[in-house]
Amino acid sequence: MRNILLLFLKDFKRKWKNPVVIIGFMLIPFLFTFIFGMVFGSSEEEALPQVKVLAVDQDQSFLSEFLLTALTQGELKNMIDIRKVDEDEGRALLDRGKASALILIPENFGADVWEGVPREILLLKNPSEQFLPQIVEEITDVATLLFSSLFSVFSGELTTIKRFIDDGEVPDADISSLSIRLKERVKGISKYVFPPVISIKQITIKDEDEPDGTGITVYNYILPAMAIMFLLFICNVVFEDVLKEKEQGTLLRLSVSPMRLSEFVWSKILTSALIGMICTSALILLGNFVYSISWGHPLLVAAIIICLNILLAGFIALLYSFVKTERQAGALSSSVIIVMALLGGSMMPVENFPPLIQKFSKLTVNYWGLEAFKMAILREPLRKVLPVMTGMAAAGIILAFVSSYFLQKKLRKGLLK
Repeated sequence: MRNILLLFLKDFKRKWKNPVVIIGFMLIPFLFTFIFGMVFGSSEEEALPQVKVLAVDQDQSFLSEFLLTALTQGELKNMIDIRKVDEDEGRALLDRGKASALILIPENFGADVWEGVPREILLLKNPSEQFLPQIVEEITDVATLLFSSLFSVFSGELTTIKRFIDDGEVPDADISSLSIRLKERVKGISKYVFPPVISIKQITIKDEDEPDGTGITVYNYILPAMAIMFLLFICNVVFEDVLKEKEQGTLLRLSVSPMRLSEFVWSKILTSALIGMICTSALILLGNFVYSISWGHPLLVAAIIICLNILLAGFIALLYSFVKTERQAGALSSSVIIVMALLGGSMMPVENFPPLIQKFSKLTVNYWGLEAFKMAILREPLRKVLPVMTGMAAAGIILAFVSSYFLQKKLRKGLLK
């Protein structure tokens, strides 16, 4: 045990005398989190950008103006910014990506609608965007549906109003008759419309144990997800010394001392785990102060950090028991880490994968580390988090013992070569 501690102190001091690589790997997740937060917003409640819409009104009638005005009333005013242009200018601006959509109202639109003739409104969507043009399409569909329904219900009264507009005069008798007809029509539909017969009650289902105000945001998902991926690279940096010391002859000189190969291997596992714990703790604190991430109970988070880094160190140790040279280690470790990051949720949420791929995700260290952090952030009860932490620690210890055996055997076999 004494030799393990001496080797551990030697490796630890050597790594922190030149910590550029380790600090670089530690800060990359922090930078990724900042970029993703700027792009996608800091929470699920981030407001949508105002949709820029171009409008070409070739009809210039009362009805065409009324329809465009209806698209910017009430809450829609904060969602849609409509700018009137001519057709050539509108198509040119849309081609340059200056708007999400273009609405074109054709000539004689108003006259045909008054006569009950079906007309189409042209909607051109920006092909370089996906979400915002879809919003414009849905809103336009609803507006035209309401517009058509209005003409269907009040067709007779609207015909009278059109005659008033065409004649330019409004007889008093006709006004009285129209008012009575409108009153009766509104009275007939009011019991279905004011209030509506059918309404929607929205309820968000959540865990009874989950307190208000907690949830997964861009920041508190991306930071731990990317951190786990780069912690594997940090562990790899520590274990590179195993092969370096073997190739440089340092391990041969150590082997003739009272030190045993098992002590050498365990010192690397211990160094890897401790440096990973320090880097993880630093990222947790940075996330709390810079991004205001609430990680959960400090003792629980500390336990997750310890269990996670035991698992990561054990896994990387096992990986090195399969390689012979430093070049092989670099190629294999990078490939395995990236694939595990992809499958385990470090690059995209596991929930987006097909069910079969989700089963393979549970075989990665990234998945379980991310699950533990999510449970802590969501304030899951200890009875749910404890099995995950225990599983990570147990798996890490088992991997460490297995890798220690095979790594010793491999190093001893090639020691004199």
